[in-house]
Amino acid sequence: MKYLLFVIVLMLSLHNTAAQELPKKSEIFVRVYNNVGEKIAKGKILSITENSLILKKGSSSVTIPSNEISYLKTKRSNGHNVLLGASGGSILGLAIVASESGNSNAGFGGTAKGLAYAGAIVVVFIGSGVGYLTTLFKNSNQYIINGDTAKWQGFKEEMYAPKY
Repeated sequence: MKYLLFVIVLMLSLHNTAAQELPKKSEIFVRVYNNVGEKIAKGKILSITENSLILKKGSSSVTIPSNEISYLKTKRSNGHNVLLGASGGSILGLAIVASESGNSNAGFGGTAKGLAYAGAIVVVFIGSGVGYLTTLFKNSNQYIINGDTAKWQGFKEEMYAPKY
């Protein structure tokens, strides 16, 4: 009986230590900048080693040494959100124009097509505005590294920390 209890306690303690392990992979999108402030790379984090960052962009991967990294920003830029909103608006605008293109002489005597084009342009601007508004709630983070190994380790631990 004593051995059975010992095995149960041992199994429970092993389960708790396994729950504290960090994940092996991070799927966070980052933009990497050098000391001059130029963007040198962007992509999803594939791996973070002791002295380099490996990013995946498309089907290829890029390795950036940590001593070349001045700072990193998570998530995509604000222009990306605006572009997505504008593209969604343009798809809706094209649908408006396509629905009115067959009715060029209906009701308004030719002005329906002009109204459809004007409506399409307005929808694109509205989509851009919605894309800009989403940037207010994006919560992008910036990590300043500047070759500091302690900051690099802190960044690595935060990227691999479990998300709740």
